[in-house]
Amino acid sequence: MGKIAILAEKPSQARAYADAFKIKQKEKVFIELEPCSTFPEGAVITWAVGHLVELKEPKEYQKEWEKWSLGSLPIIPQKFEDKVVSKMYTQFNAVKKIFSDPQVTMIYNCCDSEREGSNIFYSLLKMTKVNKPVKRLWINSLEVEEIRKGFNNMQGNERDLLMYQEAKTRQISDWLVGMSATR
Repeated sequence: MGKIAILAEKPSQARAYADAFKIKQKEKVFIELEPCSTFPEGAVITWAVGHLVELKEPKEYQKEWEKWSLGSLPIIPQKFEDKVVSKMYTQFNAVKKIFSDPQVTMIYNCCDSEREGSNIFYSLLKMTKVNKPVKRLWINSLEVEEIRKGFNNMQGNERDLLMYQEAKTRQISDWLVGMSATR
C-alpha cells in the first residue's frame, strides 16, 4: 500500500486528525503518524493554512494590465493560472515535498467537506505537479471516533472533483467581476 499523505485545510484540523492516532513525530510543517491498522505504512499530515494558492493578478498575465485604465477593460485572460501566495512558500514547499515523496502512494484530501475545501486541495495539488491517487475524507465532526471512522471509510474523489470545478468557476467569476468592475 505505502505511506499516506494527508492534507488538512488548517493546522488546527491537522492536530485534531493526529490526536485520533499515535503520533510518531511533530515538526513545524507536518505531523507523522505511527503505523496502525488504519495506516499500515504510516501517514504524514500536513496543512494548507487556508489558501496557499490563488489566481494570478492581471499584471502577471499582461504588462498593460498593470495600470488601471478603462481602455484595458474587461480584463479576461486567455487561460487562468494559479500561483503560490508569496508569504506561503515554506508551507507550499513542505506540502510538495511530502506529496512527491516516493514512499507516499496515496494522497487524502481532508480539507473541509465543502466546495472551498475542494478548491483549496485541488488548486494546491495542481501546483505541486504530483500525480498520485486521491481519496476524500467526508466527516462533519472533529471528534476522535468520527475521525477514525472517516479514515477507515475513505471515499473516491469523483464528487469532490465536481465540487472543485464549481468552486473554481466561482473563484474565476469573482476574479473577473472584481478585477474589471473595481477598475
